[in-house]
Amino acid sequence: MQRVYAPSAMAKGGYVHEDIHRHHTIDRNSTLSLQDVFIGLDIGTTGVKASAFLPDGTLLTSSRSDMVMLSPESGAAEQDCEKYIQTSMQILHDCIKSARAMNGHIVSISLSSIVGSLVALDKHSKPLMNALTWADLRCSADVDRSSGQLDQNKVYKATACQFHSIYTGPKIAWMQRCKPDIYRDAVYLIPTKALIAHYLTGEMVTDRSVASGSGMLNFENASWNSTWLDYLDISPSKLGGVVESDTTIPLLPRIATQLDLHPSTPVIIGASDGPLSTLGVGAIKKGMYTVMIATSAACRTVSSSPILHPELHTWSYYLANGLWVNGGAISSAGIVYRWARDLLFHDESNKLSEAGQDPYLAINSAVGEIKPGADGLMMLPYLAGERSPNWNVDARGLFMGLTLGHDRRHIARAVMEGISLHLGQVMRSLVQIAGSPIEVRTTGGYRSSEDWIQILSNVLNMDLSLPPEGDSSSLGAAMLGMCKAGVFPSLAEAANLVQTSEKVSPNPREVSHYVSMTKKYEAIYRAIAPEFSS
Repeated sequence: MQRVYAPSAMAKGGYVHEDIHRHHTIDRNSTLSLQDVFIGLDIGTTGVKASAFLPDGTLLTSSRSDMVMLSPESGAAEQDCEKYIQTSMQILHDCIKSARAMNGHIVSISLSSIVGSLVALDKHSKPLMNALTWADLRCSADVDRSSGQLDQNKVYKATACQFHSIYTGPKIAWMQRCKPDIYRDAVYLIPTKALIAHYLTGEMVTDRSVASGSGMLNFENASWNSTWLDYLDISPSKLGGVVESDTTIPLLPRIATQLDLHPSTPVIIGASDGPLSTLGVGAIKKGMYTVMIATSAACRTVSSSPILHPELHTWSYYLANGLWVNGGAISSAGIVYRWARDLLFHDESNKLSEAGQDPYLAINSAVGEIKPGADGLMMLPYLAGERSPNWNVDARGLFMGLTLGHDRRHIARAVMEGISLHLGQVMRSLVQIAGSPIEVRTTGGYRSSEDWIQILSNVLNMDLSLPPEGDSSSLGAAMLGMCKAGVFPSLAEAANLVQTSEKVSPNPREVSHYVSMTKKYEAIYRAIAPEFSS
């Protein structure tokens, strides 16, 4: 991997916040002067992270736990709501306890979460069923039905979102069709983020960022889209109120007691994890891009207003303070690489985990043994469907060129390259509307593989800057809290905390090879796409 080094990794930010609770009793016998700490709670698809940051961006402590994705039937991707809450509370409690043990005073808790989730609550605000995640594909028929009956261009121009199973409208239509009793009893239909916020504060609100990622919110005035409301015959009150991302709400007294926090500790309602990750890696200036590969993957760039694609290839989600994150995402990314790991390297990954090592070491090592192109094996990685740029909810995975001479190492390499080739399509769509990047910062768990970073750099034919590895969504959430507390005058100033010290450049000998692979990849997709629906 070709690396270029620069001198600075983290810039120190000015700190001007004066807090009246600068002293807090750690135990019954001593009172210590504490460091102010800002917590970001990031509730993802398959895990929860709570991270405590100092005002200069330094990570003080972090807690994390995995969550099980449930699939009780074909196409289902659910989470148990009670376990979702319990896990979030436990991780938050652990992080607070650890920060307090390090003389930390908790100034605020800021929330980050996924888009595209849905929870049905009864009149007592109790869940009526498991939460649906963005990966739930059971509403595919409802996507087709709604896209056939509604004006897609009109909705896209109002919401900056496409018609797809990740969005809320088709999920509600599926619930009406397949779970009529639950729908009848549902007083609220909200994202999982709102469920956590309600548990912490008692308020039933959704931040504008997550709401914009529902596909049902008008971006101009943050009102629920009338086309979708009329189509679903649903009252906007059922979707809850929409508030700005930096809205502060106090903890419920019983929650403050449970977390051992001062009752006035505010909860910053926060934003969605993708836009917050962009903030958390410091990439919100004009012309800066981010490329992320985790469970899903995305390319993003920030602007002062939504930028729409003439062919509806991309989306735009709200961040905060008038900033919008334009981008495209793919569902079949790290979740597919994990599938390959568990299917083909199960024993090795288990042994590595038991030894406290990275369970991906075996598959990453195997990829490095195979040259680019995997000896003619190519994968279309749509095991979880496709989002950008073609928005084909029926797309499925495909291997092309498989021979007796291929083994699991070739398959692993083909998976890695297929995900990268798909993400390359997303990047090209985004560049079409937002212009060429001045810098591309890359994040995500995929960075544990140097081969994968190099592959992506080659596919994009772009330098990739490597910000310090960490919890970027949690840091982005904490930055909202810092700005609200007066530590920074703007998100742009907060973003300056993060600087890069290293970058990976394309390998000229391999770039032309991936140009050829890209053409083959797109030709295979065009040929097979009509068959996906059957």
